[in-house]
Amino acid sequence: MWILLTAIYGILIGIYFVTRKKASDQSSIIFMIALSSTFGFLLISWTAPEAFATDWQGVLLFLLKALIVFMAWIFELIAFKNYYMSSLKPISAIRVVISFVVSLIIFNEPVIWWKFFGVVVIFVGLLLLNYFDRKQLKNILVNKEQCFNRLEQKRENDNLNRKRILAIIFFILSCCLNVISGILDKLFLDSYTPSQMQFWFIFFIAVLGWIAFFVLCIKNKKILITKKDWKNWLIYLSGAILIIADRLLFIALTDPNVLVSGVSILKQLSTVISVIFGGILYKEPNLKYKIVFLVFILVGIVIVLV
Repeated sequence: MWILLTAIYGILIGIYFVTRKKASDQSSIIFMIALSSTFGFLLISWTAPEAFATDWQGVLLFLLKALIVFMAWIFELIAFKNYYMSSLKPISAIRVVISFVVSLIIFNEPVIWWKFFGVVVIFVGLLLLNYFDRKQLKNILVNKEQCFNRLEQKRENDNLNRKRILAIIFFILSCCLNVISGILDKLFLDSYTPSQMQFWFIFFIAVLGWIAFFVLCIKNKKILITKKDWKNWLIYLSGAILIIADRLLFIALTDPNVLVSGVSILKQLSTVISVIFGGILYKEPNLKYKIVFLVFILVGIVIVLV
């Protein structure tokens, strides 16, 4: 059962990534996180009686998880703001391997050689996908460079190198925090129910989101939203998708037969879904070639779970 639930989680999270990206095209990302989390919190507010039964230590633990996830999102946004997303993705491929190995060590799960082979296949698939993205990006940059003279080009390259180093640092931090969050999910759910964890987690995420948003408003000395932002229905849709996906994941992690290493691998279904749906939605070129690389990821997932 945990395999089915985690697989559905991966599919929903892939849709969530595409929906969040589309929503952020119309509204501020911080505002989108705050509003979608608030909407998600309202959807699960009916679990308040069970959530209020959580001891204060549990509430603090869920606050810790929310802080870790929120900081991971912020670091990721800083990285993507300063450098090209397709050039940073290979680092997330390394995160797959780290999550798998750490899960085996911490939870003493059986080590089987073909599982490592499956992880390697997934890793290769992600690298091929990202290499293809970088190759496309390089061609775009070459065309742009023809529009600059040598002095302007040098300044542009120096600025890009500084941003690249900053982006890599923040993206590595984001990856490490996401790995920690995934491990904490299983540890916390050994003592608390999915409803308790989800209620407090999404509550703290919403609070942190609104704090960050108001800080930005104060810093810019103006309100960074319009009436149109409140009517962005994709924000509410992404909030609902995240709530459903997280609930399925938390239930899967409470299964006594669950393999956390397997969960970390199944999460990669989100990459498959986001690339396909994102490619169709944004009409990205050469999508059929990317699908070939996605087959590597799917084959690797099957090998790990056999």
